Amino acid sequence: MNLNRYYFTLIVTLVVVSAYSQLMVKGIIRDENGNPIPFASASLIAAGDSLLIKGSLTDDHGVYKIENVSPGQYRLLASFLGYTSITSDIFELKASNQFATVDINFINKGVVLDETVITAKRPFLEQKSDRLVVNVASSAVAAGGTAMEILQKVPGVVVTQDRVTLGGSQNLQIWIDGKPSLYTDMNAVLRDMPGDQIEKIELITQPGAQFDAAGGPILNIVLKRNADLGFKGTAAMTLGGFRVDQSDVNGDTEDYYRINPSVNATYRNGKINLSGNTSYNQGTYFSAFIVDRYINKEVYKGKNLEDNSYNFKNIRIGADYFATDKATVGLVLRYWGRDGIGDGFNKTLVYNQSETELFNSFITENHSDSKRSGLYGSTYYKYEFDRKSGRTFNVDFDYNRFNTRNINNLTIYHDDRSTNRSYSTQDVDQPVNIYVAKADYKHPVDSSFRVETGIKSSFASVDNDLNFYRNNIRSDRESNVFLYKENINAAYVNLSKKLGKIELNGGLRAEQTVISGESLDSVVLDRNYAQLFPSASALYRFNSHMAVQSSYSRRVNRPGFQQQNPFTYFIDSLTYTRGNPTLRPEIINTAQLNLTYDGQPFIGISYYKTDDVIIENAPRLEGTRTFTTAENLANQKRVEIQLNFPIKLGKVIEGFGGNQAIYNSYNATYQGLKYEESRWHWLAYWQINANLPKGFKMEFGGFYLTKFLEEFLTIDNISGVNIGISKSFADKKGRVALSFNDVFYRQNSNATIDFSDVRVSFYQRNFTRQLRLTASYQFGNTKMKNLNGRSSASESESSRVKVD
Repeated sequence: MNLNRYYFTLIVTLVVVSAYSQLMVKGIIRDENGNPIPFASASLIAAGDSLLIKGSLTDDHGVYKIENVSPGQYRLLASFLGYTSITSDIFELKASNQFATVDINFINKGVVLDETVITAKRPFLEQKSDRLVVNVASSAVAAGGTAMEILQKVPGVVVTQDRVTLGGSQNLQIWIDGKPSLYTDMNAVLRDMPGDQIEKIELITQPGAQFDAAGGPILNIVLKRNADLGFKGTAAMTLGGFRVDQSDVNGDTEDYYRINPSVNATYRNGKINLSGNTSYNQGTYFSAFIVDRYINKEVYKGKNLEDNSYNFKNIRIGADYFATDKATVGLVLRYWGRDGIGDGFNKTLVYNQSETELFNSFITENHSDSKRSGLYGSTYYKYEFDRKSGRTFNVDFDYNRFNTRNINNLTIYHDDRSTNRSYSTQDVDQPVNIYVAKADYKHPVDSSFRVETGIKSSFASVDNDLNFYRNNIRSDRESNVFLYKENINAAYVNLSKKLGKIELNGGLRAEQTVISGESLDSVVLDRNYAQLFPSASALYRFNSHMAVQSSYSRRVNRPGFQQQNPFTYFIDSLTYTRGNPTLRPEIINTAQLNLTYDGQPFIGISYYKTDDVIIENAPRLEGTRTFTTAENLANQKRVEIQLNFPIKLGKVIEGFGGNQAIYNSYNATYQGLKYEESRWHWLAYWQINANLPKGFKMEFGGFYLTKFLEEFLTIDNISGVNIGISKSFADKKGRVALSFNDVFYRQNSNATIDFSDVRVSFYQRNFTRQLRLTASYQFGNTKMKNLNGRSSASESESSRVKVD
């Protein structure tokens, strides 16, 4: 062996090893006044999964050093007693570098990389340990949209028949600011709520023990809030609309529009934080419906067009008082109101079975007047025993009141005898009152073990008063008064433990449900039962990039108030719904296995097994009329396999794409007949963002859903494509966005029901295709930041980073 070559190789190896061992991360941590902070904690964490690599404390001059660091991508987490922790932007440390300098200042919000200043921003998708976060606040497509339109940016969310679904399944909860909104039609609220109030959306597919056991996956809408010092606000205006040809439903070409001004404002000074927003939404929209009913040897072919006008107003006020360094009290008040008028025109032709002979034709006019409003109040107290460890105690008291008044005037007459008319009026008055009290305690035993526990009690009353008039004479048979009361008491405990690369979580929730229902002085509901709901999850990190996560939970889906109300509600002259007070709650067992890369969802499989499935639209035939009612009919199995992937092309294009293969199976016995149906369907979705020259940004998103099965309905493929472009101006204080939603107008439903003697096919389309132009401008103090280090949901923590 050549000794010279041996010594040369040895020297080079020692130099390389020495270079690796000398890689270092260093910097200075300062307070709000720029003064160095001694004994502050500096933690080096992996960029992908936030796994702790090494840590250090600052010296008397606020300087820290983290030595012997391997090459890789990292963030620096800085924390100190009395301040909320701040995490730097991602930086890469290579073998060719000697060190990286990361200076943290609790007031600065910029990032310096190689002396170039850029603005830190949150990624569009963030996979947390228990939820997927979709940051929509700066989206060009979302600008000026309604909450329902913005929800479609969440991977897997599809709107069918004007309802929000997850991959076609309607077993989905809609929450606002971490609060469920029970006993109200959230789909109706989402259709009117301006989307510019939304900061982000959280998809929680496996809610743990700390969440209510009722319902399936949670879509939590987090409204905007700001914690910067001084006065700051944003004013915005949206104009939108489109022209629609309604000739296929016996209408003309109509123009529909939307106008939506809004203002958000925040003021913070010392111990007081005030926030508020108000918005107004006015416009028109429509629902077109074509239905074919095959009844005995006759075919009923109906075409329906309902035009609606509405105005929606909303105001939200919040206040926080930081009484001490550890104690905070707060209050939130929100009011919204909606007035709407609808004019529906339905023409039905009655044919023989072969549709060669016209037997009859009649027209149904439906003039509706609806008034809805909601009042929400919440007060809380939070005490932080130790902010650094996260030991806290919270108490919340909430009050919700919803008022709904719907009046439908139906006029029915033959097409050739318009003077002989049948008049009927359906008047529904429905006030809802909800009281909720809860307390939660979090206790970190040490840095690797945490205990959470809490109690909750809720009381709800719903007073439904239905008056039905036929030819101006009240009909006692169709009228009804239904008083519904519900009390749910709950307690939970949740344990979390870290064992090296393994993170374990387990919880148990106990709930007692007490329900009563009275109709016309008769008790139709009287239940009192208790249930246990376990949940568990485990996470294993293969390395700093890849991890595998598994989870299990048992949940309940209690019957809704309307589902149990035994009254009849007419949709048109041939269709109505009827409640069922004998419904039982359905039990859902769910298991998931997911693989993540750099904290992003990658590959996953989920299995759902539901017993006593509540079929929402179980069809029946009563003479020539079709009615639906909710029934406990089936056992359901559902399998979801998903594959998500990032989309990135240089520094210009970034985004994500995904696929889901979904299997739905129902096994039921209904009206003495067996119903066994199953189907696979495929869902694809994508969201692509492009950073264009001169400050322009462009978005391109959409989805495609193949034919799928939902209860007795088989629904044909649905798709949607959205594009948007935005431009900032006036030093990023102003922004203009133009968007075009449902470009090809394919978010329409074609569905069929074919069971026993019920054969129905229908086509439905709504005001989904529209152009929107939004302009917004920030005013007030846009530079001064929060001095005490508290961060809000809308802030992006940042630092100063320099790699040498």
